[in-house]
Amino acid sequence: MKKVIFLLLLVLLGATTPAFADTVIASSSGQTAKPVPMVLASVHPLALVAASVIPAERLRVLVPPGMTPHDFALRPSDIDLIQSADIILWAGPVTEPYLKGFATRWPDKVWINVAELGQQSPIQDPHWWLSPDIMKQAQQQLAQRVGRDPAVFANAVDLAVAAARQLLQPVQQRGFFVFHRAYDHWVAAMGLNQVGSFTLSPEQKPGIRTLQTMRSQLLSGEVVCVFSEPEFSPALVDRIVEGINVGRGELDPMALQIDIASDAYPALIADMAQRAKTCLEAVAVNAAGLPDTELDKASLILQEQDDSIDLPLHSHTHEAGHSH
Repeated sequence: MKKVIFLLLLVLLGATTPAFADTVIASSSGQTAKPVPMVLASVHPLALVAASVIPAERLRVLVPPGMTPHDFALRPSDIDLIQSADIILWAGPVTEPYLKGFATRWPDKVWINVAELGQQSPIQDPHWWLSPDIMKQAQQQLAQRVGRDPAVFANAVDLAVAAARQLLQPVQQRGFFVFHRAYDHWVAAMGLNQVGSFTLSPEQKPGIRTLQTMRSQLLSGEVVCVFSEPEFSPALVDRIVEGINVGRGELDPMALQIDIASDAYPALIADMAQRAKTCLEAVAVNAAGLPDTELDKASLILQEQDDSIDLPLHSHTHEAGHSH
């Protein structure tokens, strides 16, 4: 029944929300119009937000598919993108240090730094685009710059969040692991029970004690779902969950499964909620797991590995994106 309600809310959202983006900005008199500024979103998720008021032909994305801010490096063509943009929507100098110098070099451009909007947030995870509240603020700044009403987007996001929380309510207390610490804003917004992550950052490999603890939590039933990420090899996750009845899912902090469209950000909220629900309800809560002898055997297996566990974090498809 809850799934039906969730789907009905999404249908209502689609039926009542007008297309957000036009190709021109009309003056208050309606007699003249000016071209929409060229907007550069530093990452794909921010482009999903910008698309609510910026048409596709006036919107560019800096970090290409298959890469993340963790491993991105500017090319000459990227500098051309920055130079040709009128407005740059970015995640701030901590997340994207490669843009910091250009913000100083070209102050005549409009730089919307979403990290500044999150300064008062109790959560300082730099993946700001996974916070619906902060994205509403960022979109408001952009909408006002191009003469659009931000209320349409804000209402659409609020509807999507309400529907997502209702969908997830039956599984909110079930524990899960994520691949890396990227989802704190989303977890808080959805009221979910994130127990831990394999690594704080993709550049860091987890230690043996961390992995032993995580396997114990999986065996005990404290954790019933494990999420991997498409940009990185699942080999580490596969090793830890081997032989355990646990839900498996995939979350992408870069949101590449969502196409850029005027209603893309609410669609991202709905997509992540459905992925979480599917994984969290895959196995029963408090499952018996394996007996203690099997837990001891698992610990011995892990102890045979080096502290750094030499498993590939990057997938082959991800590494292929490093040609530059």
